[in-house]
Amino acid sequence: MVRNKLRGDYGEIIGASPQIFEVLQQIENFAATPIRILISGETGTGKGVVARALHKNSDKPGEMVSVNCAAIQETLLESELFGHEKGAFTSADTCHIGKFERAHKGTLFLDEISEMPLSMQPKLLHAIEQSKIERVGGEKPIPVDVRIIAATNKDLAGAVRDGTFRKDLYYRLNVASISLPSLLERREDIDVLVAHFLEKYRWGGRPGVPKIASSTLNALRTYLWPGNVRELENVIERASYLARGETLLPKHLPKELQTYQNHPAHAPEKPSILENGENVNIPIGITLTSMEGMFIHKTLASLGGDRVETAEVLGISLRTLQRKLKRYNIY
Repeated sequence: MVRNKLRGDYGEIIGASPQIFEVLQQIENFAATPIRILISGETGTGKGVVARALHKNSDKPGEMVSVNCAAIQETLLESELFGHEKGAFTSADTCHIGKFERAHKGTLFLDEISEMPLSMQPKLLHAIEQSKIERVGGEKPIPVDVRIIAATNKDLAGAVRDGTFRKDLYYRLNVASISLPSLLERREDIDVLVAHFLEKYRWGGRPGVPKIASSTLNALRTYLWPGNVRELENVIERASYLARGETLLPKHLPKELQTYQNHPAHAPEKPSILENGENVNIPIGITLTSMEGMFIHKTLASLGGDRVETAEVLGISLRTLQRKLKRYNIY
């Protein structure tokens, strides 16, 4: 397997597709370095899993500390990150050690960084640039040695253009970047992911992995998975419970997958770029990568350069389309 060429421990990252191997190679290149990394990808693609792999394969002796920037109230985020001294505010009955200090000699993972309020961004930038923090209500700078990994499911460069994210902070965080593929882009990994989750969620601790009907597996293979790997895991966990150790059947799947499986085209209705009778000629010997680039270019041209409509027709997100256009130098 291609994984044998890698030196690190990436057991938590499941898949054997070229897209996943590319991600693994990037992790291997960056893990042992101190550089800051921005992980981008749709919801449910495994950004937290990649962050843990980066930390696990680093030389940092400290722990990885995570902060969900979208889950903490703006008024509490500064205290959560930098800590506070006793008496700093009304309810500060004791001294509180913040995430930066807890991550000293380790990794601080800033999840959903795009949701960080503008008012907090210069304070984060200062902490990164100075490698020092001050607790709320404190006056003494505290040195911190922290490796920063941030993640976003949004277009952070677009947020900079919109004025909702600071440009200087964006460039500080985006020293290196890892872009995660959607499950739709790595559809060939579905079988191995299903097997992994069946093993993980064996009902009642019964020995052996439960069987899965071919019709069930076909529904899983052809569904579009808007929630990506996280949605697939949830579906398998639910189905494993309903099947109770027996064969997983289509009836054990959520209704939307059952409906989808029964659709004659196995896909939601979308406008076809071939409705005008135009054919796409595929020369013998062309690689799959080149064919994908050619097909995207043809689709975009047929829709007059409308990227939003092109993404809808191809069944991918606009972010994914933009990444592919850049990869294939399509303008």
